[in-house]
Amino acid sequence: MKLGRKRKTGYVLALAAVLLLPCISLLQTHAANEVDKNRACSLTVSVEIGASSGSNDAYLEDFNQMSIPVSVYRVADVDITGQHFTSEDAFAGLDLRVIDRKGSSLTAEDWQKLAQQADRIRTEKSLLADQTAVVKKQEGGSQAAYGVISGLLPGMYLVVPEASYNPDYTVLYEFSPYLTALPGSSYTSEGTGSDEWVYDTVIGLKPEAIPQFGKLNIRKTLENFNETLGKTTFVFRIIGKDKDGVIKYDEVESMTFSKAGSDTVTLEHIPAGLTLTVTEIYSGASYTVVGSKEGTAVVWSDAAVEAGAGSVAQVSFTNRYDGGNRGGYGVTNRFQSDGDGGWIWENPTAGE
Repeated sequence: MKLGRKRKTGYVLALAAVLLLPCISLLQTHAANEVDKNRACSLTVSVEIGASSGSNDAYLEDFNQMSIPVSVYRVADVDITGQHFTSEDAFAGLDLRVIDRKGSSLTAEDWQKLAQQADRIRTEKSLLADQTAVVKKQEGGSQAAYGVISGLLPGMYLVVPEASYNPDYTVLYEFSPYLTALPGSSYTSEGTGSDEWVYDTVIGLKPEAIPQFGKLNIRKTLENFNETLGKTTFVFRIIGKDKDGVIKYDEVESMTFSKAGSDTVTLEHIPAGLTLTVTEIYSGASYTVVGSKEGTAVVWSDAAVEAGAGSVAQVSFTNRYDGGNRGGYGVTNRFQSDGDGGWIWENPTAGE
């Protein structure tokens, strides 16, 4: 199985969850024609709009390989002027009076609050979507991924894209719900241009990208043990690289044995998609590695493992007593920030 892009530890993809607000940023319109209340509208959701410029090119690459479900809910009717909205019965609690009060001065934050209020109503009432679509790359098509919802009567709609993983489960894309009015015009959306009503609207998605993490199991088998020498410690160096060979993870782990047998240590919160090289850099003072001192594994995210798309990364090592008479016991000290400028020592021998 081939993995796509890898993510850096602690790397925060700070994409704003502010979404396009098509067709409704300006409601003080001087449209030449009345809204045809009997004419059906369509809504095309395209990943190319809002996700294809600058640093977002990488996300467009992901989106073109994904299937993103989108649901729409009609929250309000609109009058023939295209300016005034009346809530549907199911969304009677949605306060649309702010639209009349503020008109064209409504900000993106105002619209987002309205959308969040509408989404709470939808969730609390377990409302069924009026229509759904799947945004995906069309087979044999040259266009970026898109989905079309047609047969929508004029009005205001709540658009709810579903959180979706990219193909290799290294990133979860989340989308905030938002509102759009149908039909719209260049004038109502931008304040300039034509005031002719557009009944077939195209909108875009902007995501919040959340990096995913996974685990590594290091399994050690000690074939035999010299009780006279006492405990023995084995030390491992773990290096994680992304697809470009850049180191994104560097850690040291140890295991201590007091008898022969097998044991496993698990490292968590490792950026998904990294290729790990695990090297046994210390094999106990009187023990030797049987086979290779190095193992590699690719980190699948916890979500990928849960979905059955991958398995927990694991490397294994075997050692045996070499007849020496030198002991080799140690501990790995760990310190955790106390959040107040200090550090808390995690006693590695506690409970022994």
